[in-house]
Amino acid sequence: MARLTKEGQLLHDITVKFQVYLEQLKAGEIRKMDTTIRALDRVIVRAINELGSAPSRKRLDKALSNLRAQMLDLTDAQAANYMKTLRSFSKYALEYNASTVNLVAPPNAPAVTPAAAASWSATLAAPIQATGDLLESFVNTWGASAVKKVEGAIRVGYAQGLTTDEIVRKVRGTKANNFRDGILGGVTKREADAMVRTSLQHVSSQAQQLVMDDNDDIIEGYIWISTLDSRTTQQCRSLDGKFFKLGKGPQPPIHVNCRSTTIPKIKGVDLLANTTRASKDGQVPADQSYYEWLKTMPASFQTDVLGPTRAALFREGGLTAEQFARLNLDKNFQPLTLEEMRKKNPSAFNKAGV
Repeated sequence: MARLTKEGQLLHDITVKFQVYLEQLKAGEIRKMDTTIRALDRVIVRAINELGSAPSRKRLDKALSNLRAQMLDLTDAQAANYMKTLRSFSKYALEYNASTVNLVAPPNAPAVTPAAAASWSATLAAPIQATGDLLESFVNTWGASAVKKVEGAIRVGYAQGLTTDEIVRKVRGTKANNFRDGILGGVTKREADAMVRTSLQHVSSQAQQLVMDDNDDIIEGYIWISTLDSRTTQQCRSLDGKFFKLGKGPQPPIHVNCRSTTIPKIKGVDLLANTTRASKDGQVPADQSYYEWLKTMPASFQTDVLGPTRAALFREGGLTAEQFARLNLDKNFQPLTLEEMRKKNPSAFNKAGV
């Protein structure tokens, strides 16, 4: 017989609360990235203004070489400091996850905390599931991408005969659009934000996975938990609530900017029954999957989340929440297009009239 569900509620609540704290950490690290982007802005604008109008090819090449070095100094320093943050967070996440498991583990079988150094090496060696990149390369690529985009924009700007002010606006963006229409405030900031959110989620997920692997005598697997709101992706909506044996399923981050987490399934602990979880509109049963929750939402919200065709299929296709979830992903947990979904289950599409 399963042990008391209050233990399952405790494990669920603590794990989800950790994800909330993680989102706050992501926001703090993004603010630090913004500081680096502002520093980049200063050296770039100074370099463009010093070049003036219509510089010679030789002068432009020299100036861009110097600018490239200055930008890389800034981004390399940021990456080095950020990697230290990730390593410290990895150690903390290991200890937190092990202590969480200990709250519900049998008294005669306390959880083992993996060695921090070995776990960090394993985290560095594990590909980020969202991209396939290794962590250090993923973090460093952001700076190289920013340098390449800025240098290219400056070269094209001079080739097109733009003024220095026009080139600055192209790189920086315009105040009227809160600088989101420029390379730094737009593309580069979005890439920086995504790098932070995805890399921190990877480190968190790896720490939890290593704790589970080292305690497989008391942990049988994990349950995927997605955020119940309108921003949750097709992949995470469909994985929500799914149980996977250790080493047999996907791990967050399954896509860039992923906010999903997993909860270890302790042997003998009924994890989700008679417990609750948070949604955008308050507490709901913890064993209610994303699509079960979505069925309780207004049709307009369903359409906003799924799009008109998927929403019609969801409401009128005669599919259960579980069937709809399976229809959205392939065997490798990758999202399917509408046409691929139609081939899998044409009768549901016909029934929905889409």
